[in-house]
Amino acid sequence: MAVVQIQLAQALDYLNRGQPRQAAALMRQLLELTPDSVQGLQVLALAMAQQGEAGTARQLLDRATRLQPQSSELWINLGNACLECRDHAGADLAFQRARALGSQTVACWLGQGLACLALHRFVEANDWLARAFATEPDADDVRLAYAQSLSELERFDALVQCLDGVNEAGLNAEQQRVLAWLWAQAGREQQALAFYRRLLQQAPGDHESRIRLALLLERLNRIPEAATVIDPIEPEAAASDAGMFALASARVSRRLGDAGAAIARLMPVLSRELPAAMRAQLQFELAKCHDMQGAVDDAMAALAHAHDAAGAAFLERLPDTRPPAPLGWLQQRMRHPAPVSWQAQVEDAAPVDPVFLVGFPRSGTTLLERMLDAHPQLDVLDERPALEVAIEQLRNDAHWRDSDLDHSLAALRPAQIVQARQCYWSEVRRHVQPQHRLVDKYPLTMTRLPYVARLFPQSDWLLLLRHPCDCVLSCHMQAFGMNGGALAFASLESTARTYAAVMAWWEAQRQRVPVRVHVLRYEDLVHDVPARLEALMGFLSLSMAPEQLASHRASATRTRRINTPSYAQVIQPVNANAIDRWKRYRAHFSDATLATLAPWVERYGYRWD
Repeated sequence: MAVVQIQLAQALDYLNRGQPRQAAALMRQLLELTPDSVQGLQVLALAMAQQGEAGTARQLLDRATRLQPQSSELWINLGNACLECRDHAGADLAFQRARALGSQTVACWLGQGLACLALHRFVEANDWLARAFATEPDADDVRLAYAQSLSELERFDALVQCLDGVNEAGLNAEQQRVLAWLWAQAGREQQALAFYRRLLQQAPGDHESRIRLALLLERLNRIPEAATVIDPIEPEAAASDAGMFALASARVSRRLGDAGAAIARLMPVLSRELPAAMRAQLQFELAKCHDMQGAVDDAMAALAHAHDAAGAAFLERLPDTRPPAPLGWLQQRMRHPAPVSWQAQVEDAAPVDPVFLVGFPRSGTTLLERMLDAHPQLDVLDERPALEVAIEQLRNDAHWRDSDLDHSLAALRPAQIVQARQCYWSEVRRHVQPQHRLVDKYPLTMTRLPYVARLFPQSDWLLLLRHPCDCVLSCHMQAFGMNGGALAFASLESTARTYAAVMAWWEAQRQRVPVRVHVLRYEDLVHDVPARLEALMGFLSLSMAPEQLASHRASATRTRRINTPSYAQVIQPVNANAIDRWKRYRAHFSDATLATLAPWVERYGYRWD
């Protein structure tokens, strides 16, 4: 036995010195004499794993667990070997066995979380990885894995906070690729770009980084650069990353005006088995390409597939299989007129109350936002849920009742209002440092009217309208992420019902809560920008600035991401291309859908012809 222990110690010393071949040779000698040595099998497996022989390592560890099934350490090692072999189901079972044997280690939680991530059990993955992260926050592999789970659940604020603690200097190339992509998802584009540039400088043939860099550049409207990055890649060379490659190359081709080439990239990949989220993105892109070619029926067919896949991906990110009711928060409403006392100015040191730029999604708020952002006396917060953070603070009060919004808002003490306002401004400053009056552009803030009236009584509202049918079609054609839009906009019918519910809520609440609102129709703005913009700026007690009429040029050179599905349109001059687009798709609007929208078409002064 003494000889065996000496050989094991010597083999481990070889491993620590980066000499896995010598360690493996020594362990093979040991196993010839004692073939059932669990320690020998385990050390040989580690040596093979260091040499890139994950399959052999898994076989050795599988044998070791059969010899010593009560060792949680062996099951953890087997699970890690399965992860290396991409046998995620096997890894899942191995880590479950380790936990059943009482393992309460970071290694076990990390492995279990990684297996769940790969198996698309994202909520469960987040639970295990959060536990590992809470125990070892300084371990970069743990932090990156936890960050991946946050990204999958679209918890982007928590993602940024997590990534801020990564020790970048200690990362290997694979970890740097992961971090670069996570920075891109978190909206830190410049950090992501810097990582990708360094990675490609070190390894020009790194196709994974090229593909993701091209996607990021396209998202930043830097199309020629994106094309230069992705063009050198041959499809065969990107076979292991086929979905991402097809998405990136198709987007770039479409943005360059070649929808046919984009479709040719997409179709072969869509015939394969793909994760639901990837299939959804590819089908949404295919729909855009068909729409660009005027192939209405093909576009609608692609959208049906896209929404089916998006719905499946959404369910993967729920803690159970019951989806939440879309727009459930519309149940929070005022039942009686707001007290006149709410209109009094709040006495605190906060900046002047914001301008809230709202409208049903796809109503043209992004177009107006870029015009306002070009004004030297305005600063814009672009689709960040700062108000929602403040609202959550209010709703965490033990006496708060969503079902009685009148009482809950009326009962707020002055100190609570000041605290909520401070919370709002603190959240704003995480994204922008306003030097002038803030324009908070978040379209569905229109469904938070009573909260705004209570917290910001001196605020102004800009409401954008657009032909309801164009709104509905455009929402149905967009990928809004996994935040519930996948359900609300899954069909033209459901989108129309959502539109009617939101606009009915807004009109009813405006009768309860008097606020200053400037209403502007998208079509009127497009047809006469100077006149409409001058009137709007007058409402804000400001003069129109000349640079507002050429705001698309500033958008084209913008270094931060535009947080809206219409990011590609903001770098184009104002045009009427999107007006009455719905008429090409009229055959796909059912009688029930048109009937749902008819009152709103008439109310807002639109026509059917």
